[in-house]
Amino acid sequence: MHRVYLSILTTACVTLALFAAPLAVAQSQSTDIRPHASRMMDIDLKASFTGQTHSGAYNFTTKGEPTKFYEERHNKDGSVAYSEGGGNEVGIWRVIKNKLCYLYDSDQMSGGCFRVYRVANCYYFYSDRLIEREDELDRDYWTARSTLKGEPPECDAALS
Repeated sequence: MHRVYLSILTTACVTLALFAAPLAVAQSQSTDIRPHASRMMDIDLKASFTGQTHSGAYNFTTKGEPTKFYEERHNKDGSVAYSEGGGNEVGIWRVIKNKLCYLYDSDQMSGGCFRVYRVANCYYFYSDRLIEREDELDRDYWTARSTLKGEPPECDAALS
């Protein structure tokens, strides 16, 4: 009886490890997370961003190490406050046709709209300036990644 239980437990652990392995390693922007992610739509985007501050990173090395870090506070009134490296920018945010969109007051911030995918408690942003394709192996997949401020990432230890 114990051997059967041990065999089932071992098989379950090995199976779980195989499925979890792709998310446990550092993710560079050339890592396609979409097979392991859920695409967020209008109602999910509003629920996950309204009144929330996200801590994020972008400009990842080929080894998956982020080089730029930011915080973005999404106020309930539709305003947004962005901070990075001591600088602050303000603007507006909206959810439009299943995309998270930003428009900043300053010309220093490009803004734009993003398709957002979620893995565990991590949000991955794909710029809508690039047309979504099934096979995107010849270019970076996502432009930034975030979690709710104060939450340790469950997707990748490289996000801080």
